[in-house]
Amino acid sequence: MDLLILVLIFFGIFAIYDAIRKVNNNIQEQNEELKRIREVD
Repeated sequence: MDLLILVLIFFGIFAIYDAIRKVNNNIQEQNEELKRIREVD
């Protein structure tokens, strides 16, 4: 039972980490896009 709880906690932490990483990648892509738009103007 304890092992199951530990595995669930581990996957929960991993899911949160993955979500934060995806959001961070989206923000970086948007910043790059804005830089390109500014360079064109």
